Amino acid sequence: MANQQQWESTTSILSLPTDVLSEVLERVGSSSSTDLFSAKLCCKLFNEVSDADTIYQRVSLQKFEIVPWHKNDKVSRFLKKCRQCKNPEAMYRKAVVDYFSDKHLDSALECLEEAADSGHPAAAYALGIIYLFVGTDELKRRGMRLLSGLQKSRFLQGGLKLCRENLRALLRMIWVKNPVFLNPTPICCAMTHERKTSSWPMDADDVEESTCEGCACDEEIAAICAALPSR
Repeated sequence: MANQQQWESTTSILSLPTDVLSEVLERVGSSSSTDLFSAKLCCKLFNEVSDADTIYQRVSLQKFEIVPWHKNDKVSRFLKKCRQCKNPEAMYRKAVVDYFSDKHLDSALECLEEAADSGHPAAAYALGIIYLFVGTDELKRRGMRLLSGLQKSRFLQGGLKLCRENLRALLRMIWVKNPVFLNPTPICCAMTHERKTSSWPMDADDVEESTCEGCACDEEIAAICAALPSR
């Protein structure tokens, strides 16, 4: 009995191996950045362990404004560290803002590709949309494959619509200056199709599943065009 009481009095989360504690804090951060910041304040050990790159890579950004109204140096440093640690959501947000604002196009595209490769569906959707707008036949085909993959994914129930609304909401917060998004050209050229995109721009709620892959992509383009502040 005495040994059990002594064991209970000396065993705590602080006695866990560092890699186990890091995993615990990763899970905390991936659910809530607020809870992670609270944990950092608990003790010196938590603060040190929570500074690992893997935690910044997985931390949730849900409570951070996508486009902040006021500059906050502390928040800016935190988000920059998240991007440096390859946090997919952080890379997605910055890349979309940069690319659609016509800034740092090459690096923005690389960030989106990396975020999409890591399994971030919104980044894959944004990348597919950009490929459709850019204009070359090869990129259009890549864009169609990305959007088709999201549409057919068994793991993303309603995922395409969520990704579309995510991008539309983000675009409404910025001024789109990249000229490639101002005059999109249709993907499907089959004149026998009764395509809703003949009346661009359209609302996202009008987008319906189409049997023609080109028409489906045109409908996605139209939904994005309708969200552009410059239109």
